[in-house]
Amino acid sequence: MATLFGGAPASAPPLGTLRHPWLLALAFGIAYLLLDRASYLYPMPDFKVTPWNPQPSLAIAFLMTQGGPWLWVVLVTVAVAEMTIRDVASPVAACLIALVLSLGYAAIAAVLKGRLQGRLHVAVALRQRGDVLRLFAVVAGGSLLIGAAYVAAVALFNGSAAGIGTAWLRFWIGDTVGIVVSLPLILMMLDAARRAQVAMLLRNPEVLLQFGAILASLWVVFALPAAQRFNYFYVLFLPLVWTAARHGMAGTAPAMILLQVGVIIGMEASGISSLSVFELQALLLALAMTGFFVAVTVDERQRVSDDLRRTLKLAAAGEMAAAITHELNQPLTALNNYARACSLILESDSPAARDALPATLERISVEARRAGDVIRRLRDLFKGGVEGREPVDVGAVAAAMVDAFRRHAGSLHFRLELPAVRALAQADRVQVELVLRNLLQNAVDALAAMPGGTVVVRVGADEERLRIEVEDTGPGIPPDRVLTVFEPFGSDKAHGMGVGLPISRAIVESHGGQLVAEPGPGGRIHFTLPRLKD
Repeated sequence: MATLFGGAPASAPPLGTLRHPWLLALAFGIAYLLLDRASYLYPMPDFKVTPWNPQPSLAIAFLMTQGGPWLWVVLVTVAVAEMTIRDVASPVAACLIALVLSLGYAAIAAVLKGRLQGRLHVAVALRQRGDVLRLFAVVAGGSLLIGAAYVAAVALFNGSAAGIGTAWLRFWIGDTVGIVVSLPLILMMLDAARRAQVAMLLRNPEVLLQFGAILASLWVVFALPAAQRFNYFYVLFLPLVWTAARHGMAGTAPAMILLQVGVIIGMEASGISSLSVFELQALLLALAMTGFFVAVTVDERQRVSDDLRRTLKLAAAGEMAAAITHELNQPLTALNNYARACSLILESDSPAARDALPATLERISVEARRAGDVIRRLRDLFKGGVEGREPVDVGAVAAAMVDAFRRHAGSLHFRLELPAVRALAQADRVQVELVLRNLLQNAVDALAAMPGGTVVVRVGADEERLRIEVEDTGPGIPPDRVLTVFEPFGSDKAHGMGVGLPISRAIVESHGGQLVAEPGPGGRIHFTLPRLKD
């Protein structure tokens, strides 16, 4: 059977790399026999078919990790189980049945490992819906085929085919339910990350509460009269869906085993009939499929959310880099100009020029400090920090910014309109300066081809808010651009980066205000800040 698996897996899970595989084989054999004996309940006469068979999950997982060369261990274990637990008198019959079952389990393991059909490969971590769907499909189809071979072999040795159809159906239900309920947790235990996740969840008080809710729902169902139990089976969905929605596959897999064990104990305690047991197991199969699909959907959503957070962090880092580049352009340009001025002063023989050297050096120091403030405050903005906020006279900041632009704007005219009261806000002064500088620079750029244009800065105040507006006599913002003007990297300027307005909006919103662009003609954009009264 080595060819069935292609030898031992190239990247076997951790259990497949044990130094002493014989110990694993021994542990498998003991666990298989114990689990087979514990689940040998309500056997169907002649065919020995039971409504819940979790032990095939151990065989499938063992073969997935150890590969085809260890198939003989499964064969011997199943043969021993047939003779000692299911009382198959004939050793030949026991060996034939064991061969049928072992080959079936090997085929399921090979398909799940992707050895027979790569498209049906299932990752042991079960993090995607496709893995869960393929697991259900392979298990259901494999159990159906194994069941046909099993009941045919048993009928051959019994010499009678009476009830073979019913036995086939019950075998399919018992094996499918047993494997679907048990195999997901066993496979997840082969993944180190999943093992750690399950171990952590089992120490979570909420999970213990949810498991308590499962036990309570089982008590409610089996405490009812026998005729009403199936009518209230849906009660079991509630705690399972709660667990799946909160903890995904890591919480649902152990919850399903708890549910199945509880159902078996409830059936034994209430003396339910054999026919009703198989009907209940069919309902439990639907419950398991629902729970696992909800759980894996939650896992996928969490994974997408984690990926989105990582992407947003990268985007924020890129935006921050672009913001720093954008905002440092002016102070670095000023530093370069002042440095060149110092060089010219030193080359000059004029005493008057040399007297201007200290003032020029001081301006270099001022611009360097401003560059450092820009970096520090932008970093605070992207980190969500507010430690730089203090009472700021927004009117005084606007006046300083207008004076700075007036000195370098050539033929443009600037007008400042301030309120009669002080326009105070609890704000980061440097960040407010960044916003005003961006808005004024955009206005100046809009008037680049319009000598004699006018830029008006208005600061207004009411009881609750400050309103700061920058208006120019340029072409304004087209109506179709009003909704997209704040999108990053969407500049209309030939050499613009498209980050000034997005950064300005982020700053204003972090202060509890809004930045709004109004359509032209004439560029108008304003922002608001919560007012801090004297």
